[in-house]
Amino acid sequence: MEPDVLVVSPCSGSKRYDAVADCRRVDEKSRKALNEEFPESVASAAEMYTGREHGHIQSALERLSEVANVDWRIISAGFGVLASSTEIPSYECTFNEIEQVRERAERFGLDAEELTNNGLVAAVSREKNIPQDLRQIFAEGYDLVFVALGTKYLIAAQEALTSLPEETAAFAFASKGSREYIGDCYWIPATESERSQLGTTWLELRGRELLTLAQSIVNQQDLERIQENPERARELSIPS
Repeated sequence: MEPDVLVVSPCSGSKRYDAVADCRRVDEKSRKALNEEFPESVASAAEMYTGREHGHIQSALERLSEVANVDWRIISAGFGVLASSTEIPSYECTFNEIEQVRERAERFGLDAEELTNNGLVAAVSREKNIPQDLRQIFAEGYDLVFVALGTKYLIAAQEALTSLPEETAAFAFASKGSREYIGDCYWIPATESERSQLGTTWLELRGRELLTLAQSIVNQQDLERIQENPERARELSIPS
């Protein structure tokens, strides 16, 4: 039986179409209503995001799909947790701009002055059902989970990452500064050392590491070895 694998990645700022919705519109209207309003600016989540890290993750998924049953979830600051096939309109919304997050928190009726910057991200994330939805997805019982998220998106997902099933081997590609947010995941460093070894940029690093790991997976047994020995995943994410 092929192992069940889940990959969790972030949205990207670059998109297939020019943005037709900002954070306010995304928060005030349903995804379905926006799709109907802007049909010419709609694509699946897999196709909408065009960042280079997103492209690396797509390539990694294609490779992993040769030896496993693979699911893909994308965390969107605008629309929450998306299946790769979910259709969305092009939009402009991120967790990386804290003033934007603060404005959203206030629109949701939260006391932004009482929250730290990280608390704001976590609170808006809950309003978009991100940790709640991720918990349900994790509970489906994957053998392996690979998380490739930047700091703010790890914070958005953190509550779910601390409640992973014991039987799941979970891995997070993260910088040293983000390590405290990876919950129950095994840490795969995404630091200057790895960036230099891979000859890539910071924006692409996590995707490149996942792709490098995926390219090292030859068969189901390789995935089983990673599940049994998490340290092996770190070794395979950097070319020897």
